[in-house]
Amino acid sequence: MAQLDVGEKTNEITCFQPLPDTIADLAGAVVTSDAMHTQREHADYLLARGAHYMVIVKATRRSCTAS
Repeated sequence: MAQLDVGEKTNEITCFQPLPDTIADLAGAVVTSDAMHTQREHADYLLARGAHYMVIVKATRRSCTAS
């Protein structure tokens, strides 16, 4: 649905929010991302926009381990 060029002196994390900002309505949409975007701020942003999300979680991500 959207694409954004990541600059040379930055990374994908800083481009996360500007990308879905280009989409007017995310309500009910499912946003998927890789482990790099397993960030609380990203989840909070998507939930505030009414979206659902699925992220890949690596075992090294301590704060997101399953119980």
